[in-house]
Formats: sequence, C-alpha cells, structure tokens
Amino acid sequence: MSKRLNAIIIPVFLIFLILFNGVSYAQQLSDSELMKDVNSEELQEIIDSYEGEKAVLVNMWATWCGPCVEEFPHIVKLQRKYEDQLQVVFVSADFDKQAALEFLREQEVDWQTFFKTGKDEVFINSLSDKWTGAMPFTKILNPEGNLVASWENKADFSTFETNVKQALNP
Repeated sequence: MSKRLNAIIIPVFLIFLILFNGVSYAQQLSDSELMKDVNSEELQEIIDSYEGEKAVLVNMWATWCGPCVEEFPHIVKLQRKYEDQLQVVFVSADFDKQAALEFLREQEVDWQTFFKTGKDEVFINSLSDKWTGAMPFTKILNPEGNLVASWENKADFSTFETNVKQALNP
C-alpha cells in the first residue's frame, strides 16, 4: 500500500477501535438484563446466593433522591475495584423504571440491578428492622452473610470502602 493510503487507513482504524471500545457493556445489555423486577423474597434469595463467595453491598436508591445520585458513582467504583470479592446489589425504588434504566446506562453499570416491586413496608422490613425507609439505604454483608454495617443517608467513598474492607477482612 502506498504511504498516502496508510495515512488514511490507520487513523480511521484507530478511531473505529476507540469508538468500539467505548461502547460499554451496560449499553449492550437489554433493559430486562440490566434491571429485573424483584420483590422482597426474591431479593433475599439473590443476596443469599452470594453467601460463601462474595461480600454483598445492597443499596436502595432512586433517581429522584439527590443523595442517592451523589453517592452512586462511589458504589460503582467499589464494584469495579473489588469485583472478584464484592457484589453490589442496586435496588431502585423509582416510580419510573425507564428513568432508572437511563441513569444506570449513564453511570455505565454493567451488571444486573433490580427494580423494587411490592409493598414498601414489607420490602423495608425484609431488608432491615432498623431501616425507616429513608434513602439512600445501604447494608454490607461479609461473605458468610453476616451484617457488617448498615445506614440510611448518603456516604462518601471512604465510608463505603472502609466497610467493604471490613467485610472482606474480618
């Protein structure tokens, strides 16, 4: 090939690679793969399924909850940092499932998340008898399924990571 043709093909190929690699897995998941409806019993089964394998961070959030939106990137960062040892279980309490899906895609979440169904009080009580229903709500379990920490309201990255490390290294 001529040098002139190479000068065109190589940059075009590099641009293609950059664009192709920039398509996140979250964009490849269908809506039903990215967010599944879940009731309180199903959620507990999902949480229990990681026992003996991974620590679990459960986070109740919604797009209309400012503190939820603010802390969300911290949790995504933790999932990526500790992906072999931690499973983040996001549960949206949104009224508009489409808004939640759009937010998940913006945040480049690339694992299955959940959309709360069923009665609020039953759902709240199933997650924690100390949770008043305020959001965000987070609870962290160690790989044995024991509660390490839980709290209402937003937290910073340091708080999340400290508790995740405690769950991973009892």
